[in-house]
Amino acid sequence: MFRSTSLRRLPLTLAAAGVSLLLGTSVYAQTTVNFVGEAPLQVFSPVIEAFEKANPDIKIAYQQVPFEDLNAAIQSRVGGGDASIDIFECDTPRIPAFASKGYLLDLEGSRQKIETAVPNKVSIGEVSYKDKIYAYPMWNSTQLLYFNRDLLKKANVPEPSAAEGDRLTWEKFLDEARAVKKGAGTKYGWAFQQVDRYYQLQPLFESAGAGPGLKGPEMLEPDLLNDKWVNVAKWYAAQFSEGLSPRGVTPNQSYDLFSNGETPFMITGPWAISIFDKTASLNYGVAPMPYFKDGKPVTPTGSWSLAISPHAANSDAAKKFAEFATLTGEGSYLTVQNNPLPPVNADGYKIYADKMKQLTTKIGPAIDIITYESRDTPVSRPRSVGYVSFETIMNKAFSDIRNGADVDATLKQAQSQLKSTLGRIR
Repeated sequence: MFRSTSLRRLPLTLAAAGVSLLLGTSVYAQTTVNFVGEAPLQVFSPVIEAFEKANPDIKIAYQQVPFEDLNAAIQSRVGGGDASIDIFECDTPRIPAFASKGYLLDLEGSRQKIETAVPNKVSIGEVSYKDKIYAYPMWNSTQLLYFNRDLLKKANVPEPSAAEGDRLTWEKFLDEARAVKKGAGTKYGWAFQQVDRYYQLQPLFESAGAGPGLKGPEMLEPDLLNDKWVNVAKWYAAQFSEGLSPRGVTPNQSYDLFSNGETPFMITGPWAISIFDKTASLNYGVAPMPYFKDGKPVTPTGSWSLAISPHAANSDAAKKFAEFATLTGEGSYLTVQNNPLPPVNADGYKIYADKMKQLTTKIGPAIDIITYESRDTPVSRPRSVGYVSFETIMNKAFSDIRNGADVDATLKQAQSQLKSTLGRIR
């Protein structure tokens, strides 16, 4: 039996260690895993708290980096061999580029457990490069058409149906957006939330049959000057020149336009539900994203995964956290508890779907739309080692176009830049 006086005869450090053991803690053995991502801390707080509770010897230190700066941070820190990043969010279309440059730890040895938890082959393909897995698949995504019920009622415009067979065409949708803008006196008619990002705009071009903007066996040849690409880009420009959609706002500022009633329609992802629900007076519903009448319905897909740095100081602990967050039903759902994107983990998705069904009476059958779009209308972003460069140049081009730059000249400039940049990669 230990006596309380025995600790007094020990050196101070040994006494402290003895107290730690008696209290069942391991303060000297705790490992800190440095986690970098673009999502706010509140997104990952639930899964971090649950993991740390189950693993008191591991602490997850999260650092948020803005989306626009995350690529540069990974390239400079991980690419430079910095061991201070253990785990990071990796957008799935970036995986070919990052894997080819050695920024991602090869996870092929974990294939069996990853495929067991995530049986969808498309999701596995999203985190693979040259038949090897380089990240833990975490989320999927799609888009919804959000509409303000009160503003549509005020303008005597019918609510769009959530049924797939009644999906609006862009042509019909713009007529209704103009009618609500005029009838309800709103500042705008509609808005994309990610107003000038390729992720959200790719479906416009794909729906019209214009293609993704890249071609060739390795998707390293720019293809921005075909007639359909130019026509869709001019259609996009017209939304801003007409005043239907806003100029001068960032993606993160766009949410307020819908929450405050400045626009009756917004196209964004399921994650926006948690944002719009913060405005108690906002009476809204959801419907499928429109498509061009001479084309086909297309929605974006893919999302963030968790990657381990090959230079991680605490690789094993980082893997343990990543596997809890992506390969267990509990952890997978906790990553979307405050950010309702669909998890790709099969068990996590069941929990997510059950929770989303509870929203049906309030906003409509969002989960039915999400499930359908994820299965029947998704188009992935180009799988190319040049994707990071492509996206950077295209986002700049889209920003210029929405702010009034000449479409033909802007696309020609982007085509030239891409030809030069991707040519060096080839």
